[in-house]
Amino acid sequence: MQLVSTLCVALRFYSRKWKRQQFITSDWLILAAWVFGTGLSVLMLWGVSQKAMGYPLGGTIDDPAAVNERLNRAKHSELSYLLIGVVALGLIKLSVCFLYWHLFSTVMFRRFLIFWMVALVLWTLAFVLAGLLECGTHLTAIFGTPEEYYRYCQAAMPSGFGMVASDILTDIITVLIPIPVIMKLQMNKRTRVLTLLVFSIAGLSVGASIAKAYIYITATQGLGTEDAISILTGIGIWNLVEVQVGIIAACGPTLRAILSRILPIEAATISLLSFLGVTRLSSSKSDTLPSFVKRPSTNKSKNGNISHHHSEDKLTSFATTTRSTVTAAEYDEHETVRVGRERV
Repeated sequence: MQLVSTLCVALRFYSRKWKRQQFITSDWLILAAWVFGTGLSVLMLWGVSQKAMGYPLGGTIDDPAAVNERLNRAKHSELSYLLIGVVALGLIKLSVCFLYWHLFSTVMFRRFLIFWMVALVLWTLAFVLAGLLECGTHLTAIFGTPEEYYRYCQAAMPSGFGMVASDILTDIITVLIPIPVIMKLQMNKRTRVLTLLVFSIAGLSVGASIAKAYIYITATQGLGTEDAISILTGIGIWNLVEVQVGIIAACGPTLRAILSRILPIEAATISLLSFLGVTRLSSSKSDTLPSFVKRPSTNKSKNGNISHHHSEDKLTSFATTTRSTVTAAEYDEHETVRVGRERV
């Protein structure tokens, strides 16, 4: 997963350079998330090398005799995993929202995005603080005996349940945000389905968060019966998986242009849609995109002068022409020629 996420981030930045586009906030946020995700991978390898992860302890967390240096190292690793993982997930969600901001510019849509991004920042800060203060002022109780842990860290489990539940909820909302906007796009049925499929890649993160929630819940139910390090290892691995899958899912919509250049993905998708009976519909309105899509335009100002508003092609990777489905690279070439003619 580390190799795949690294490849996706590298292709994302290469795609920007290849299409001569500026890097945007979403790109830098996903790069920061990748740095934290790489930190999780390094931490996991360190834990295995110290036998703090992956090597059964031979005792449960509730067993006072099982408290030793190896278990404490595992707990240190798990706490680090929790804090780094929450920050990485927050950055991934914010990166996706900033990508939506870059693509769509309706006033109501952006107002909701502002509210949602503030909520995501608060979500991240809240659960980082919850992880640091799960034992209140007795910060070392998490590494003490089971009696000390259950006496001072009663908020740990409810906080954990709240985190995994809200993680799933925020993932689902973030994935669903662009769907109403896409459904209003003036495009034919096939193009709309292709666009929805591109954005649905982000649904991978929802599956990963559900898997992590299941592992966390079953692990907490087995505290008195399951091996302590095996439980902590399972939670740590699925935390890592969720972050890496989230990075891959967040990069997915931005990679269509470069991947369609390398692999016959778009042709295969069109063949599948044709097999399912989704045919290309000819419509007079399918060559145009709605007003909220930022495109190079020429508008008359009040004094009669023509003002040119040149911006990047925001939906290069997500929309196709009426007559044929072209790659983003080809579309960029067409746009460059067209804008050049307007300037002449």
